[in-house]
Amino acid sequence: MTMSILLIYVFVFAAVLLAVDAILRYATTRTRSRREINDRLSRLNEGGGDQAETYRQLLKDRSATGGWGKKGVFAWMTRIYRQSGMRLSIQRRILYTIGFIIFGWIAFGFLVGGGALQLVAGPVLGLAVMVLVVMRVRTKRIKKFVEQLPIAIEIIVRSLNAGHPLSTAIALVGREMPDPIGSEFGLLSDQLTFGSELDDAMLNMLDRVGAEELALLAVTVSVQRGTGGNLAEILENLSSMIRDRGVIRAKIKAISAEGRITSVIMAIFPFGLYSMIVTLVPTYFDPVWESGYGTQIVVGLLVIMAFGMLILNRLVRFDF
Repeated sequence: MTMSILLIYVFVFAAVLLAVDAILRYATTRTRSRREINDRLSRLNEGGGDQAETYRQLLKDRSATGGWGKKGVFAWMTRIYRQSGMRLSIQRRILYTIGFIIFGWIAFGFLVGGGALQLVAGPVLGLAVMVLVVMRVRTKRIKKFVEQLPIAIEIIVRSLNAGHPLSTAIALVGREMPDPIGSEFGLLSDQLTFGSELDDAMLNMLDRVGAEELALLAVTVSVQRGTGGNLAEILENLSSMIRDRGVIRAKIKAISAEGRITSVIMAIFPFGLYSMIVTLVPTYFDPVWESGYGTQIVVGLLVIMAFGMLILNRLVRFDF
């Protein structure tokens, strides 16, 4: 199969996927206003204020009920999807999964060639790309949540200083703050309303979000409930600490920017060079494939590149 035909397949697949996705969006969802910044409040308005039904539906859409167990690959993937905040129906999840598998199969055939290895490695490549996309969405959502968290804590502090109980302060954050923190604190308020303990509800929110800073808030509230003390003052100090942590993270990101860009370039350069050579001289690598060792060479090089990428990632990544 020539390169031009493969490219045609890729473009046709992308066009069909986008078209089907657009049709499904139009058929299964309502047109939402751009000004709707809190998904939970919007659903409450659409559902006539039925708090219990909205709560159950939000948990269902976020895959926060049921699941594949607490351990294993499927549980990990479910947790990553839940923390990404994506709300896709089962049909669309299946559609995207099939689409990424086909994309991986075509991409592997274009880069390495056909054969039995393509049937196995192609779908694995597609699923890996899909997981990376979901993890990217998850990372962006957690980052936005952490940026909003100090403001939410300040709202809670002011509400506590005004004499309101903690549950009322949490509900206020759920009403006043935009997503993602607005809907998450709204779900937390719903759980408290329906009888859950605060510690359990905080742990559930931590599992839905996955932010380390939220764990600090959960521990702070739990310890204060057991030992006593001025919760408003404790939360005010926690808010300042989270802000300082964000400043340090931004400084480290700026300092390591050059190294991170270098690692990305080094990771994609071999694939870009291979694509350019194949485009200019399609028969350049024919001797490699005809030798019978082409697949083994490519697999070995990919394994070496994977180790190299891991080393580069560790060099430019800072944990604090």
